[in-house]
Amino acid sequence: MRYWSTLSLRLIALIVGFVTMSSLFSMFLILNQLPLWWTAFIPILLLSTLIVHRGSGSLILLAFSSYFLLSMPDSLDTIDQLFVILQCVVLTGLAYLLQVMLFQSQFVLRVAEARVNQLIAVDPETGFDNRDRFLMDVEAERNRLIRHGETFVVTFITLPILNDFKKRYGPSEYEWFLDYFSDELHEATRRTDKKYRVARDTFAVIFPQTSDVNAQVVRERVQSMLLEYSRQDGESLTINCSDKSFEVDLEHANTRLEEIRSFLSSEE
Repeated sequence: MRYWSTLSLRLIALIVGFVTMSSLFSMFLILNQLPLWWTAFIPILLLSTLIVHRGSGSLILLAFSSYFLLSMPDSLDTIDQLFVILQCVVLTGLAYLLQVMLFQSQFVLRVAEARVNQLIAVDPETGFDNRDRFLMDVEAERNRLIRHGETFVVTFITLPILNDFKKRYGPSEYEWFLDYFSDELHEATRRTDKKYRVARDTFAVIFPQTSDVNAQVVRERVQSMLLEYSRQDGESLTINCSDKSFEVDLEHANTRLEEIRSFLSSEE
């Protein structure tokens, strides 16, 4: 944010400098009774530098400066003639710097947007990545599979009770259960396994470099820990769940990816 503020001030200073220099150029033309249409150099220079290419301003400067020198009346002092060209050079430099600063500003904005998107991609209730991040990661795993030929598994865990859990047991119990579930899911999986909350009642896990047989062990652990859940008051509560898994291999990579997307759409 501090860098963005400094960049903004520099950008404002450049704009003010360019406008001031443009005004001085126009006033000089008027005071010396030079054609006022020569100020067309300014918007042409600016548009060319900002839209076409930052280096195109040099060509515009060369063309207009040559024309100005050839068209200036003999009554105009050599110093004044050179001053006109100097102003054009300064304006060209400012336009170039303005284009550079605008490019840097766009880059800073893109970085900031990427950071915001990264924060938004996390489910605030569980800390798991969300649906959008899941779709990105599962496609990345598919691409990695195509390059290296390693199988991976995607498992969806659906807890229907979450649709009305807060209403039935209260927000405190709801948060207690989500903390319990997320902690236990982390314990049941490897660090390399990626966890997501893809819907209100549905979670997903990507198991890289894993067969469905090994992923089944995790699914059994999850079912077991849901049977052992105790509420804050110590009362036991059985949580029913269902799961759906997709083993993605090289031969069926694209087909499985479409099946995963289709299943995810059905969970909306």
